[in-house]
Amino acid sequence: MEAFPVWSDKYSVKNAEIDLQHKTLFILAEKTAKLLNRHIYKAEIKELLGEFFDYMKTHFKDEEAYMHSINYPYIIEHKAMHKKIIKDMSALLGDCSSTNDLKEKLYKIVSVWLLEHIVEHDMRINKFKQSQEKQIVEEKEKEETFEYICGCKDMIHKLDYGLHIKIKYLNIAYKCKKCFKELTFNHIEEKTD
Repeated sequence: MEAFPVWSDKYSVKNAEIDLQHKTLFILAEKTAKLLNRHIYKAEIKELLGEFFDYMKTHFKDEEAYMHSINYPYIIEHKAMHKKIIKDMSALLGDCSSTNDLKEKLYKIVSVWLLEHIVEHDMRINKFKQSQEKQIVEEKEKEETFEYICGCKDMIHKLDYGLHIKIKYLNIAYKCKKCFKELTFNHIEEKTD
């Protein structure tokens, strides 16, 4: 049996609580791998399985609440995967004829759950969250305007964040289409009441 992956930041979903739970699951998986590579009694496997089972139920509940909070579009499918993992683990408890059979099935569930579920499916949650945050920042930047002046009397040019950065920080010159003078940042601060 091959070794399970070790936790690293590449498996982070950028949520402290969920990441801490994933770290704990990686530790439980490593513990499982060590037990499965030696002679083990059925009672030990069932105890480990019970520990995994209880922790995963709590983790799934928390992860589903997190997905709901960010409006994750595949929450229904993700919940279905969680239910299948729990169902498979429940079936394991009473459906094994030998200790080796139980070890093999436990290994399969733990490796599939870790390798496939966290590494592939939970990472999609992170990708969605990052794209959502990027979209919010881009929308905010589009809404935000910066005032520039030119040679025209009483003319204010309202520029978006992208153009503001190009002019102010990248030294790219933009000219007024009316007076052909270079736009300059309006440093007059608005007075607040």
